[in-house]
Amino acid sequence: MVLFRYSLELCSRYRLLSQQIRFLHRSTYLLARGIRHSVEHPPISTSSFTNLNQNISIDNDDNNNNNNQMSIQEQFARLELQRLEQESKQIKDESSSFVDEDNLNQEEFENEEKLSRPFIDPSTTSIILFPGQGTQFIGMGQQVINYPNVKEMFNIAHRILGYDLYSKCINGPIEELNQTLYAQPAIYVTSLAAVQKLKNENQKAVENCVVTAGFSIGEITALVFAGCMTYEDGLRLIKIRAEAMQTASNEVNSGMMSVFVGRETKLTLAIEAAREWCNKYMKIDIPCIQIANHMYAECKVLAGHKEALQFIAHNYKVFGIRRIKYLSVSGAFHTPLMASAKLKLIKALDKIDMQPPLIQVMSNVTGKRHSNDVATIKRSLSQQLTKCVLWEQSIHKMYQRAKHESYPNTFECGPGRQLGYLLRLNNNKAYQQYHHKEKKLLNKLQQKNHCTTSPTTPRNTEQRCELVVIDFVSHCIDILSDSKYRRNCSY
Repeated sequence: MVLFRYSLELCSRYRLLSQQIRFLHRSTYLLARGIRHSVEHPPISTSSFTNLNQNISIDNDDNNNNNNQMSIQEQFARLELQRLEQESKQIKDESSSFVDEDNLNQEEFENEEKLSRPFIDPSTTSIILFPGQGTQFIGMGQQVINYPNVKEMFNIAHRILGYDLYSKCINGPIEELNQTLYAQPAIYVTSLAAVQKLKNENQKAVENCVVTAGFSIGEITALVFAGCMTYEDGLRLIKIRAEAMQTASNEVNSGMMSVFVGRETKLTLAIEAAREWCNKYMKIDIPCIQIANHMYAECKVLAGHKEALQFIAHNYKVFGIRRIKYLSVSGAFHTPLMASAKLKLIKALDKIDMQPPLIQVMSNVTGKRHSNDVATIKRSLSQQLTKCVLWEQSIHKMYQRAKHESYPNTFECGPGRQLGYLLRLNNNKAYQQYHHKEKKLLNKLQQKNHCTTSPTTPRNTEQRCELVVIDFVSHCIDILSDSKYRRNCSY
């Protein structure tokens, strides 16, 4: 027995010694590589930045120096791009030898879970998507008001919100409906009203739903649909969320901008350069600019300080950005500039009784499904205000499958068909099983208005980009420019 214990102790000491030897070897290797890299690639001389600092004299009140300022910005952008490229290359080399064990564990867990599930033909299941802000229009809700429970839903909204939401949806004015304060509750209620219509016309589509997802505010709608919270609690949460975001937007001069990128684009370096510019020359202590929405491979949405967005707008060609477009929004949503709104939302979430979801719900923050832990779901909802929406990643996760497997039926419940367009740009095969109650009505309106170009058949990448309506865009690109089309659209 003593000999057995002695052998066990010897084995454990041997394992510990072997680990220490491996760590020592890795440290020696990295140190040697760092020394070799510093010899082969000496650091960039800071004289160019010093000369630039000496020559720059910016007067924000003098409008006559705009052309000089743009040329200075371009010089700064090119120098900053060179510096950041070398830094990123060095960081990439140093991190190439390490393995992310957390991602490996997550993949192993998901693979084991797949093996334990019984096989179900995906074509018999469904996925329901809920849109975000920017899809609102005058007349939304009119086509679903007579379906079961819908009138009661609007009556409850009237009591909780303190105003007639249905009247606001039908009569506007559009300037008020586009405000965050009114747009978010309107989209939430009309989206769940569209579920009632879908349930009435195709009950199996609701019963066989295995996954649901929502864009930004639509994530709360998806959680209510999955049974995490009641309709009333979800509406109270959205009311507080909308008011807090509206207040936070008024505190800082900020905005959002969509950028269209390609393989040659250096978007990360452009963001870093914009932060450096704002910190050095705009005197912003903590400049904020980041990707707010991952829409699809060729389109991202940036959000942050207006000065940072203007820097990228002036120098987008330097970083290989193909095209940019400012969005008509009042603030930088899904960035740290929404921190004050996040605190208010956390307090509201603490008061809500939440249950684990009955079906899978995708998280905007992680791009993966929510766990059954209620505390984790609440934390993810609060983080969503200050972190980017991983919609592109969520789409790939939901529709990832082998080549021979079929795709589920996808239903978009809510105003507009913007999530359908994003689905097509991310996964055209999955889009073939996409359904929306608006489809027949759209075809009739196109024939009536003699539309020559179908919105579902864009000719090239730039035209496809024009069809995508980004979250929180009140006056973004319309699917069709005809105002009659917008007024008569329903679900």
